Parts: sequence; structure tokens; C-alpha cells
Amino acid sequence: MTHEEASELLPAYALGALDEDAAELEAHLERCDRCCDRCKEELATYLETAARLGEAVETVRPPEALRQAVLAGVPERPATRRRRFWGLTPPTRFSMPLAAVAALLVVVFGLAGWSVAQQQQLQAARSALALDERGLVLLTSTETAVVRLDPVARPGSPEHGHWYHRPGVDTQVLVVEFLPKLPAGEAYYGWLQYGDGSWRSAGIFTLDDKGYGRLILVGDDGSGVRRSVVTRQAQTTTRPEGEVVLSWPAP
Repeated sequence: MTHEEASELLPAYALGALDEDAAELEAHLERCDRCCDRCKEELATYLETAARLGEAVETVRPPEALRQAVLAGVPERPATRRRRFWGLTPPTRFSMPLAAVAALLVVVFGLAGWSVAQQQQLQAARSALALDERGLVLLTSTETAVVRLDPVARPGSPEHGHWYHRPGVDTQVLVVEFLPKLPAGEAYYGWLQYGDGSWRSAGIFTLDDKGYGRLILVGDDGSGVRRSVVTRQAQTTTRPEGEVVLSWPAP
């Protein structure tokens, strides 16, 4: 058996779903113990992945009648010595039909309680990545207009912000830097005011340990914006009601 052939069989072997080719693969793995680390590394990766798959779902006990019916269909096998390779113990082998039944039980009973939540988390992560990508495109464009927000209460202090926008691109970005940490219950809010006097909330900044934060807005290119401010507030409002920390233009 070549390394290429062994590599194709390792995923099924790690899941315990390899039967007729298992002995030949194990013989190859024993030879690899003395010749190279390629198969060792691949097997370790697949075994770790298989273990994590089992830990990723909440255990749900199937109905007793179904459990007994499945177990009744499993043929008895004589006990065999399980080989170890480089300290790794492969899973117990079973025939492919039984593997399919086990996988079906996991899908039907193990995933039922969390699949919707997992899908929602995945969709949220995808949306966040897509939003970050749009913000990055705007920030790195040479045609983007950049407006500085200066401190209000302490002129000359290091905290400041920037508002990024570009005509024809329906994305805006508000960035703050060096903002001091606030007491519990307060947060920094970003705001945009339009020519008609209306305000749009850009959201709440999440700051890192250096006082940096970023908000990305989608919906218009900011061509109607006449003012941008950052406030510190204890609650969410429909317009700025807290202390104005940063502002453009200067008050």
C-alpha cells in the first residue's frame, strides 16, 4: 500500500468505518513507524477531529425501543487486540452499515436540539465577516473621504476618531482611538446627523485594551451627513443624550 492509498483511507479509519482494508492499512502504519512521519501526522489529525465531532453535539438518549432494535442488528465479533501507533489508539472498527446507522442516530437525535442555534451562529459569523470586508474595502480605498473627530471636553488629549465615507458607496465607518475605559453601566455611542436635523445611531463601540473601536454602517454613502459625534451614555436612545466626547465639526 502506497502513502497516497493510505492517506485516502485514514479518514474512514479514524471514524472506525474501515473494515476490509483496515488490516493492510495497519500494516502500512506499522512500517511508517520506522520510515516517516507523514501518516503519523495525518492519523493524529483525523483522530483528533473525530473526537471533536463527538464532543460537538449534546448527547441525547434515543428511545429505548429504537436503541434495542439497532443493537439487536449488530453481529457479535470476537475480541481483537487493538493496535497502537505512536501512542495513538484507533477507534474500534465496525462494518459500514452499522457506521451508517450510528451516523443517522447522531443526526436525528444528537443534532435535533442544537442545529437551529448552530445554523444561526454560523449565519451571524458569516454576516459579521461580510460586514468587516465591506468596511475594509472602504478603509483601504484611496478615494475614501476621511473626517477627524476631535475631543470636546479635553482639547489636545490623545483620544480622537475618524469618519470614513465615499460617494456612491453605501457603507460608512466610524473609528475611535485611545478612548479611556468607562465605569460599568456606561458605553460609547456613535452618531451621524443629517442635513434635515435627524440623527442616525451608528451603534455602541466595543473597545480593545487600547481604547480602539470600530462601527460599520450600511445603507447610505453619508453624502447627507453634516455632523458626527461620539457620546458616553448609560442607556440606548434615539438621539445623542449623553456627554459628547468626540465631535466633527468642533462645537
